[in-house]
Amino acid sequence: MRRSLLLLQHLVAMALALSGCAMGPDYIRPELPLTPAFRDQGAAGLEASLGDLGWRVVYTDPALQAYIAEALSSAPDVLIAEARVREAEAVAGVARADLLPRLGASLSTSPIPRPSGDTLASNFTAGGTVSWELDLWGRLRRANEAARAELLGREEARRGVVVSLIGDVAARYYQLVSEHHLLRVAEQTAAAQEESLQLISRLAASGMASAAEVRQQEVALAVTRVSLVNLHRRIVTSENGLSLLLGRVPGGLEVDLAANTLPQGEIPAGLPSALLERRPDIRVAEQQLIAANARVGEAKARFFPTLSLTGLFGNIGTELSEVLTGGAATVASLGANAVQPLFAGGQLYFNREAALARLDQALLGYRRTVLSALAEVATALKDYRETGALLAIQEQRVVAAREARRLADLRYRSGVISYIEVLDAQRQLFAAESEYVSSIFERRLAYSRVYLALGGGWEQAAGK
Repeated sequence: MRRSLLLLQHLVAMALALSGCAMGPDYIRPELPLTPAFRDQGAAGLEASLGDLGWRVVYTDPALQAYIAEALSSAPDVLIAEARVREAEAVAGVARADLLPRLGASLSTSPIPRPSGDTLASNFTAGGTVSWELDLWGRLRRANEAARAELLGREEARRGVVVSLIGDVAARYYQLVSEHHLLRVAEQTAAAQEESLQLISRLAASGMASAAEVRQQEVALAVTRVSLVNLHRRIVTSENGLSLLLGRVPGGLEVDLAANTLPQGEIPAGLPSALLERRPDIRVAEQQLIAANARVGEAKARFFPTLSLTGLFGNIGTELSEVLTGGAATVASLGANAVQPLFAGGQLYFNREAALARLDQALLGYRRTVLSALAEVATALKDYRETGALLAIQEQRVVAAREARRLADLRYRSGVISYIEVLDAQRQLFAAESEYVSSIFERRLAYSRVYLALGGGWEQAAGK
């Protein structure tokens, strides 16, 4: 027993001496082709970034804020992501447990050689057991490192779901608001066309207008009414889609049509390097790279011998009752088991090669994710600038179309032009007002896309 204790002391001392040694390279963040600024980004706004703001600061519509908060608390996608995080926590706990000794209780029997003429007999052994694999080459530590990285990756993925959900809710809400505004435009256009139809019908009855002009106005009114039907269908579809994001049973949803907040001015985008810390998808890709790097070390460590300590302390005897009550002889053992792989059909070699290939994939995936993020931000910034210019043009177009419609009515009543020109002015005004509403939607959506591309949303959303 004393010699066993001395052996244990030597083995533990050796394990502690080698505890800082682990096979495989330690993770170092790879160099990336980051530029000082995003494409077409001016010198202004390099320090601060829209992505640093909480979502309540960016989405100021109270109704939209309420919907986002509801989605973050009850949306199925968020709940699924949280369940995946809990799963990863359990898997990481399993990997961490391999580093610790294992204690147990055992009861076993072994045959006793029977001389000729003796009855059959057995030895019973009962007691506590201990087993502990000494992690000499860092295989278990690398496995634990990989499991922890995978856990952090799941957590970042959950944040990514939060960011995506915020953007989806905002987009659906803005679309629903836009469709309600389009419905209002169509209803106002239909009302004006009905008045024009009544007027032209009276003129036709008095011989001052033709039946063809009446029919033309009826066609224009029918076209607008078709738009009303289609808009009602689109609104129901948008409400059902938003209800799904909220985790609700599909139904009607309230929107605030009075809120007229439009983003103005340039957006501070910040430094491209900040995306590495802010965007959840980049953080997920980096954790996957860390895990793949650790798996390489784990695979390399499998080429080296494993050393385990096993021990037993208990009772041994020929009667089970004596063993269980402590009346039998005491037995204690402590030993070491060392196993050196010699031949496994190439399994260890191919396992290492697979780990190296997965590391290459993770590295390339990380670089691709960063490049995609840079492109997404640059595209979103460009879209935001262009939607601002487009919105200004559409606003001027509406002003011109309204004036053209007013002048066409006056000229027709004065007998200067035919009714065809009045109908054309009506169509032009309806199209201008509808596209102006759509431009407002595109402007809001572009602003939201810049915010999401910069990685904003999850910081405050995590705490709701």
